[in-house]
Formats: sequence, C-alpha cells, structure tokens
Amino acid sequence: MGKFLKPGRLIVMLAGRYAGKKAILIKANEETTKDCKFPNGLVVGIQRYPRKVTKRMGQKQIRKRTTLKVFIKQLNLNHIMPTRYRLEESTLKEVRDRIERVKESELKNVEKRKDLRKNLRKYLAEKYRTLPAGSLADKKAQSRFLFSKLRF
Repeated sequence: MGKFLKPGRLIVMLAGRYAGKKAILIKANEETTKDCKFPNGLVVGIQRYPRKVTKRMGQKQIRKRTTLKVFIKQLNLNHIMPTRYRLEESTLKEVRDRIERVKESELKNVEKRKDLRKNLRKYLAEKYRTLPAGSLADKKAQSRFLFSKLRF
C-alpha cells in the first residue's frame, strides 16, 4: 500500500483537545525513536474557524469575523484521519518555512511557540481572505475545506 500521509494532506483530528478540528500535516515520522515510542507527526490546525460574512458588514467587522485561532501540535498518527484534500504547494511551502525558522527544540519554549502561532495565524487569515470563489473541485479552492467548520 502506498504512503498517503504526506506533507500537505488535510486531516481531521480524532482524539484529544482538538478532536473534530481540521489541520495540515506538516511532517510525518513513521518510525519510532527513543523519545517517541509511536509514529508521530507535526500538524498545524485551526482551533477557531472564521465566521460567516455578509455584504452589509463593514470592513472592521469583516476583519474581526475572519480572524482565526491556530494550534501547533506533535501527535500520534493513529489519532488522525486523512482526507482526500491536499494543500496547494505554495501555501504548504510558506507554512513549512515559517515553522522551520524555529528549531524543533525551541518548539517546546512557550514564547517561541506563541510567536510562531501568531505568525501562522496572520498568514492563514490572509490566505482565507484572498480565497477564490468557486467549488471544491477547483485545485486552488480545495484549501476552502480547511477553513470551513466540520459539521457532525
């Protein structure tokens, strides 16, 4: 069977604090290591989704309603469900570059993590605001799936 947990895959979290939230798989490590006894992956997800916007709203209200909250997490690959959607390469490269500026050892530092989350939040919010209108069949519009709240 082919490897389907590649970077850029949009996933749904199945367990823990962020269960039911959507995320982007940034790095997948199938092998176990001494400090991590299970296959793990680094994900960036959306904790609070943007809300509905109408034409009547002003720019200030639109900006407020289109903000989102981001999380970064290292987790067990058994606790995710991959979807058929993938993030476009340019967006994945930008997110990965922002994460790689911070070393893996520094990800445990609260301040560095907070700065990284803030940086990713700004980038993803701007990406959401400039999303093209269209169906999910569009390759460019597939990232719209990430920004919509999962209904179940």
